[in-house]
Amino acid sequence: MQKIYVTILLIGLLINFNACKPRQTKVFHIGFSQCTNRDVWRETMNREMQVAASLYPDVKLTILNADGITKKQEIQIRQLLNAGVDLLIISPNESDLITPIAEEAFNAHIPTIIIDRKINSDNYTAYIGANNYNIGKKVADYLGNLFKDRREILEIRGLDASSPGHDRHRGFMDGLRQYPNLIVAKSIEGEWEQDRAGELAKPILKEQSFDIVFGHNDVMTLAAQQVTPANKVDDMFFVGVDALPTLGMEKVNEGILQASFLYPTGGDKAIELALNILSDQPYDKNNELASSVIDAGNVKMIKLQQQQVHHHQETINRQISRIVVQAQDFNDQRTLLHVTLISLFLLVVVAIWLVYYFVRITRKNKELAEKNDAIEKQRKQLEEKNEQILKMNEKVEEATQAKFTFFTNISHEIRTPLTLIQAPVKTMMEQVSQLNLPSSLNNSLHLIQRNTDRLLRMVNQLMDFRKVELGKAGLSISKVNVVAECEGIFQSFSPLAQQKNINFKFEKDESRQDVWVDVDKIDKVLFNLLSNAFKFTPNDGAIVIRIQSNQQTNVSIEVSDSGPGIPKDKQTDVFEPFFQQNEHRSMGTGMGLSLAKSFMDLHGGKLELSKSDAQGSIFKMVIPKGKDHFKPEQFIPIKPESKRLDYAAGSFSEKQEALIRDESHKEHAILVVEDDADLREYLINLLNDFFYVKSAENGKLALDLIEMEHPDIIVTDLMMPVMDGIEMTKRLKSELDTCHIPLIMLTAKSSPEQKIEGIETGADAY
Repeated sequence: MQKIYVTILLIGLLINFNACKPRQTKVFHIGFSQCTNRDVWRETMNREMQVAASLYPDVKLTILNADGITKKQEIQIRQLLNAGVDLLIISPNESDLITPIAEEAFNAHIPTIIIDRKINSDNYTAYIGANNYNIGKKVADYLGNLFKDRREILEIRGLDASSPGHDRHRGFMDGLRQYPNLIVAKSIEGEWEQDRAGELAKPILKEQSFDIVFGHNDVMTLAAQQVTPANKVDDMFFVGVDALPTLGMEKVNEGILQASFLYPTGGDKAIELALNILSDQPYDKNNELASSVIDAGNVKMIKLQQQQVHHHQETINRQISRIVVQAQDFNDQRTLLHVTLISLFLLVVVAIWLVYYFVRITRKNKELAEKNDAIEKQRKQLEEKNEQILKMNEKVEEATQAKFTFFTNISHEIRTPLTLIQAPVKTMMEQVSQLNLPSSLNNSLHLIQRNTDRLLRMVNQLMDFRKVELGKAGLSISKVNVVAECEGIFQSFSPLAQQKNINFKFEKDESRQDVWVDVDKIDKVLFNLLSNAFKFTPNDGAIVIRIQSNQQTNVSIEVSDSGPGIPKDKQTDVFEPFFQQNEHRSMGTGMGLSLAKSFMDLHGGKLELSKSDAQGSIFKMVIPKGKDHFKPEQFIPIKPESKRLDYAAGSFSEKQEALIRDESHKEHAILVVEDDADLREYLINLLNDFFYVKSAENGKLALDLIEMEHPDIIVTDLMMPVMDGIEMTKRLKSELDTCHIPLIMLTAKSSPEQKIEGIETGADAY
């Protein structure tokens, strides 16, 4: 009986299978190798391609950016070929060097479109771009018709190795032969880059006068305009090429540039040409894009036309969106119909099954009732065991919290002797350098300093870890130039890089990136990543810090190294607390990356391992821009500067110099309250040159001493036997005779809650 029902069900499913099966369409994969993405013109080309490709659901577009590096572009073209693209679009960085790989793709029967810059061969499917020779000649004709008297020109060429730079220069020079009154007094190679053009043009424009500046693109012309002396710029004529709506055309409209020649990117035309080739439609091998001059006479009209075109494009996009929605509705309705038919068929089958199983279920109900009784007994036994387990878990949790509390208190106590070690060592190191003592002694002191610093970092990590566990790791947010902050950390690690002969680089796309962060915690994250990188990178290796900005969204900081990498089976565990690789068990506590990730989570950012293999690892910090995701109490209040404090600080500095020369200065008394004998003695030695110093081991003895003689200032510890610093401060501040005495709390407890508690008792400084 069951076999019959199953057979009926399978027949019904097969009937509806073809109706529900999605239609398969051919998807064309188009690969685009962009020579660089450093200017607005290239970004516009990419955006036009992406918009045009988005109109065709059967087109997949992959864009790879070579960053102006020819070798990188060759590798990326090879990657696209290996990925099996159906058509290849290339914008060559250097024509000579890209020609072989472009010919290889063409000879492999892959349709190849060359855009903007030509190659030194006819072995390509099609070319699309403006005639750069004609553009250069048009500029010469435009200037010749505009100026009839003698004018001297500064020409800023593009990259001579690229076909646009070579052709524009040749066309410009050939065009000027008809106008002997126009003289090219100076010609420099700006390499298409704004910074490079400005750097080369600045000394020339300062020393020599020109009437006209012609740059092969708008950004180089704007760079020259910006570095032109103010007393010359109004008398000069600036003309460029590109006339992008957001750059050149806008600058002409503002009067900063006097003219710009339209150099269309052809991004959308390239996609249309590619689809004609892939669908075996007619096409032209050479597709020349039109160019025209844009100056004060026509810029407003062209901008209006572009706005209308943009409006029409938005209307078309909305219509396409509606068509897509309607198609989706149709597919949903068809799918719903198929599902309804299948459901009806299944209901019939289920009804038959219900009749069959009703008899069987009735028979088994009695058996189930007996089994339910047995299960109920087992359930009660399990509940009793669960209660026992919960009680045991509570005890384990109490024990765990006790351990954490113990380690936290131990950490507080360790910081005091570490401070006592660090300060004398620093003093001894200064004395060694001044007295020219043996270098072995200096090396030993450096060894002590490094290990105390390392131990202090481990203690701080343990304390930070405890704060994170308790949810008390607060933030002190302020506006920070993260580029300058990273550069400072980079300088800190440079000596270590020189010592290990590591190629240590700092890369940035901008000189300033302001973000709202807790700079101390961000420093700890970056220090941890760099410490790990130097720890695992062998001598003669490479480490790179790279800062990139994602427009208005975030700032990313990458730390890459050439170390051995992290095994794939361990990569998901690197951010777990106390994680260490087996072969590196002795190299740290294993808390650094876990704490770093926690700090980034507090900022609403991310810390991730973006790559790790035998060639090295890349850790990536992502810091969100803006400050709306922080709470108001997390920001550091900005206080106005106080002239009185500055004057006081200056007075103290002058007084300190006087104290060193004169021993008759001890007119003030200071009371040191500290239970640790070593730290108390150290403080007495430090202060003895400036004050009459008295000391007490706890708060009770200090109060007795204060009754007999009032000091001018008090320095006290927080944790002491008999009477701690909090209780002593409360008593002093509640008495009229002693409430005026300034009091400083000196303690290893540095959490915000502890600082607040100390200040609330009446302490003047913490």
